[in-house]
Amino acid sequence: MNARPDKNLLIEVATLKGMKESFVEKDWLVVQVINTIKNINMDGFEVVFSGGTALSKAHNLLFRFSEDIDFRVLVRPELRNRKSLSSFKNAVIDALRADGFPVEDNHVRARDENRFFSIDLEYETLFPRQDSLRPHIQIEMTARDIQLPSLTLPVSSFLNELAQKPPEVPSLSCIDPVESASDKLSAIAWRIPDRIRGSEYDDPSIVRHIHDLAILKDRALAFKDFPALVTQSMQEDDSRAKNDLTLEGMSVAEKFQKMMNILATDTSYPDEYKRFVEDVSYAKTGQAPTFESAVNAVRELINAQH
Repeated sequence: MNARPDKNLLIEVATLKGMKESFVEKDWLVVQVINTIKNINMDGFEVVFSGGTALSKAHNLLFRFSEDIDFRVLVRPELRNRKSLSSFKNAVIDALRADGFPVEDNHVRARDENRFFSIDLEYETLFPRQDSLRPHIQIEMTARDIQLPSLTLPVSSFLNELAQKPPEVPSLSCIDPVESASDKLSAIAWRIPDRIRGSEYDDPSIVRHIHDLAILKDRALAFKDFPALVTQSMQEDDSRAKNDLTLEGMSVAEKFQKMMNILATDTSYPDEYKRFVEDVSYAKTGQAPTFESAVNAVRELINAQH
């Protein structure tokens, strides 16, 4: 990891970007982590940057802060076993530690025979912690093929952008935004009906997918095979519900109907959405989609499935 930036520089960049200093600091750290993972070279394994952070930091499509780092891991067929996937997981942990990131063993979680694992990286901050920021950087790795060809893009921190310095990550394989839209639509189709607000694992930031889909809508609708992508994503997510077990085996149309009914009747969602946008969006005033327009965008994407 490069030397941490000077506090005054972080303050200056935050002022220019119109955001809190702690966001600029974490953004810089996130990009350093991405660079470390990108440089892992293990035969038979390829990482593809995905999720909201890829959409904001690589594709420059979202103007919201995203603190999680998601990767798909493309694995050669003969290596899709617990032992080989464990070796890859350990290679990621070793690379992070070698670059100065403290990885505690109890902050590493794996499931499905290491096809999925996550790492929570604690970090020291120069600024007061924000309620809207986690006290750690969350890395999630999922061994799963991609449906569309990846795109090669650079990734730069806010600091390097404003200083007009080269990106810290000159090139990185990134998931296609249309596939991200498919994944996000599938995610809310089961996560919203499965959600128990206030429970131990409740995630109020689930509304981020609604926000992002509003921005990805036109791109997704322009792709003629988008319905097929959504069907595939929903098949892969079919058994992921933990609370509402009736979702498994339910038709695509039924899942969407159930989700949209919740969004139409649960009066907490507009407030959660508004709070989310206020906390993490750095879009210009009036440019972030409202809850109503975002839900309408989701409805258009659902109607395109027919």
